[in-house]
Amino acid sequence: MNGLKGEDLSGGVALWGYPGEESYFSNLRVTPQKPLSIHNGSEAAGIWKVSCASDYGKFQGTLELHREDKAVTGTWSGDLGKNLNVTGIWRDGYVELTFTGNWQENPKDTPVPATATLAGWIDGDSAAGRMKIEGRADGQWTAARQTSAPARN
Repeated sequence: MNGLKGEDLSGGVALWGYPGEESYFSNLRVTPQKPLSIHNGSEAAGIWKVSCASDYGKFQGTLELHREDKAVTGTWSGDLGKNLNVTGIWRDGYVELTFTGNWQENPKDTPVPATATLAGWIDGDSAAGRMKIEGRADGQWTAARQTSAPARN
């Protein structure tokens, strides 16, 4: 499973399918294992091209991130809005980022605030993990670093 890196992570396993798709599971076995050791510790600071695939559809945007110790700040521009404030944490290459965007079910609707969260691992100049837009969408995200920025430790 993606994302089981580190020393103090725990949780459950979920199986699901997206709306309009059939999902079949058989002979499934879940076996506890030690988490993978951290090999990356990669830097979050920089400009990232982000793509999200969710049960609602695809979202894209650009993250411009800065890191000082474990705190991450920056902006998101793309689907959900422009220049939205991003806050989060960084720990040895693992990030959790949050921002409030503008959600529209369809183009004629008035946008409503929606909290987006990206959580996952940075490996060099790429990143991936889970994404959710609270109460509206759930899926995965990937990112590619466009330019680097120095971290302030």
